[in-house]
Amino acid sequence: MNNDDKLREQMKSEPVPERLKPENIKIMLDNEAPKKKRSGISMAGRVAAAAAACTVIGGTAAYTMNNRNFDKSTTSYKEPLYENTAADTVPAAEPTATKQTNYMSGAKDYEQVYTMFKAAAGKYKEEIKKEKRNLVKTEETVSGIEEYDMGDAAAESFDESYLGSGKGGGLDTYTNEPEVPIIDGQLPTEPDTEPVTEPTTEASTEDSTESTTEPTTETPSTEKDPEHSETYYQEQDVLEADIVKTDGKRIYYVCMTKNDKPVLQTADVKDGKFTGNSTVYISDAVLEDDEDSYVNVSDMYVYNDMIVILGRYSKYTDYYTDYTFVAFYTTGDDPELIDVYKQTGYYNDVRISPEGYMLLTSTYSSCGFDELDGSDDIERYIPCFGLTKEYGAVAAEDILLPNEFDTSNWLSYTVVGSIDLSKTGAPAVRDIKTMAGYSGSIYCSADNLYIASYNWNVTTANTNITRISVKGGNIEPQAGCTINGHVNDQFSMSEYNGYLRVAASYTEYKEIFHEYSGDEGFIDGLWNRIKGEENGYYTYETVTKDNRVYVLDMDLNMVGSIDGLGIDEEVKSASFSGNMAYIVTFRQTDPLYAVDLSDPTNPVVLDELKLNGFSTYMQSWNENLLLGFGENADDNGRVTGIKLTLFDNSDPNDLKVADSYTWDMSQYDDDFWSDPSGQTYEYISSVAVWERKALLIAPEKNLIGVPLSRDKTQYGEDYYDCENSITYQYVFFSVEDGKLVEKGIIDNTVDLNEGYYNRSFFNRAIYIGDYVYALSARKIVAASIDTLEISDELEF
Repeated sequence: MNNDDKLREQMKSEPVPERLKPENIKIMLDNEAPKKKRSGISMAGRVAAAAAACTVIGGTAAYTMNNRNFDKSTTSYKEPLYENTAADTVPAAEPTATKQTNYMSGAKDYEQVYTMFKAAAGKYKEEIKKEKRNLVKTEETVSGIEEYDMGDAAAESFDESYLGSGKGGGLDTYTNEPEVPIIDGQLPTEPDTEPVTEPTTEASTEDSTESTTEPTTETPSTEKDPEHSETYYQEQDVLEADIVKTDGKRIYYVCMTKNDKPVLQTADVKDGKFTGNSTVYISDAVLEDDEDSYVNVSDMYVYNDMIVILGRYSKYTDYYTDYTFVAFYTTGDDPELIDVYKQTGYYNDVRISPEGYMLLTSTYSSCGFDELDGSDDIERYIPCFGLTKEYGAVAAEDILLPNEFDTSNWLSYTVVGSIDLSKTGAPAVRDIKTMAGYSGSIYCSADNLYIASYNWNVTTANTNITRISVKGGNIEPQAGCTINGHVNDQFSMSEYNGYLRVAASYTEYKEIFHEYSGDEGFIDGLWNRIKGEENGYYTYETVTKDNRVYVLDMDLNMVGSIDGLGIDEEVKSASFSGNMAYIVTFRQTDPLYAVDLSDPTNPVVLDELKLNGFSTYMQSWNENLLLGFGENADDNGRVTGIKLTLFDNSDPNDLKVADSYTWDMSQYDDDFWSDPSGQTYEYISSVAVWERKALLIAPEKNLIGVPLSRDKTQYGEDYYDCENSITYQYVFFSVEDGKLVEKGIIDNTVDLNEGYYNRSFFNRAIYIGDYVYALSARKIVAASIDTLEISDELEF
């Protein structure tokens, strides 16, 4: 028997691990892709090696791994060769805020940007060369390979992005997702929600949306506009956008048609009745005559007698470019286009300052460096912006630079545009700035814009925070720092009385290098070769995890902090209100912490309340009650349904649950898998778990609205004999003597055979006068606030 025959025999006798089956290769690659690149075989080499693994699994490979201490006989490992432990001890590192000088000044000229880009791309090329050398070594270990059908799942995983030809690479990636190591077999999870600051007049709580002080969209009239919802905003007078707005006489709503076309639906309403409506197709305003692109609408304002619609689309030349657009329309029954503003990049977020300047952020990624014809090829690596007749490249002095770019063949930017909306019907560009090689989430106060960018340094997670002054619509960088931990979202930051307060989740890791021991089995040894380096591989072990609150001055120096909140948990939501912060963390239970920030130099935890489940969003109901919304869970932390909670925070030293309401999913009986006949299973979810603006929270009307999706399956004789139904609901509550009282439900049961039932789910609710309106892409339902009796419907 020759060597090939011996190896084939061995392959037949050794079982293939589940993780190496072809259908699981894509899952492995998706998990490995964001992993920090190490020396030796990186993703390009690992993909090729994965292909080799698939062919080997086919049963006809001859193995000649040239790793001298590899052995096929056992499956045990040596002890780690060494441990890089910035964290060899369990106590977490003290909270720190390190000053950073990046992004404080603009480029001298485009040549400077090009030169820095060239240096980053050069480092990238050296990395690729190293990968190719290791790839050759890996290919030499597999010979006599016969073709093997990997199947669609594995084949799909071999896209160009894994081989370094897609956007991304290095740390400035195409998306906002950070590069992270695989930790304990899983990617670290991020908190889902957002803390809130309470404005003087609250209303509906929907996505980052507009505010309580929108100008009326009607000419003066002797008839007063009815009281109506306003989008809840985090900071008073800093307006946020949403997909629905109203002036009390009309409802403006952006959605998608059943043909996936974005539209603006305008509905005239009076006393719970629809008196007229119109439809505007947004693509007609955004795309050129010869353009064919998918247009997505994300947000909207009604401001100073203008409808402001925001979204994005992509355009392909020899590479894809994303564009963020702002389409301005007149208000009224038949909105007319005023102008369109565009800036390159994927739409990120938006605010309108108290002075009437719209601050728009997008994330832009250039083409690959090799595709440039030189530094003069500006439009391919410099962001562009402007209104229809003023569109052009960002000036070099407006490109804020770091000390150097990360290793990458592509260049990413955060683009911040300022548009003056003070003159009705005449939006004007005020300022533009870009931060090259930087992307992150934003928080905006009346005078400052903060951008928080998440990054990894192998053993810890950090966040870079940059403060940018936006007074007078001018975008001027002021200060920067780096803190330990991950800042979840805008609601984890709050500026108050000259201080920035930040809630962060901190995790510290131990990096462990495993040298190939010579004791691995054939399959495990090859798998480790795919995942690791030439002589071994890395794993990352969680050493400590906690949550902390930082207090920074306006120069972003740390003046106070507190850590140790929610050990082994992570922030799920936070709410800052004056001198108090309320922080929710979660792993198995939902601790709610009350943190006193009245002394910025010495934050103090006043109380901790534990209960099952967790709130993904919190908002003040009144001075004594805090409303929490999220998911219910059992004692083991397993999610069981949806939960609405009223917290009594009248005494922050003694937090209590005033009341709660749950919607729990039905569970399969113990004998379900042997006999499903006659059983019913219901899955309950809510879009508001991840989109806070889908909640209607209106203390001034004593009204709370919660959207639900209820997916029910009724089983007959076996698993295949079943009937499905989906019901979308808005469930409404009032608060009576500190208790939640259900007022009624608006239902929308759909026919699954219609093919576009996903357009039927309710995603927003507003009120006008004494009527509430539940909105979906298919229809708007009007009902009495008092009785929830339906008064009218408008179908699109």
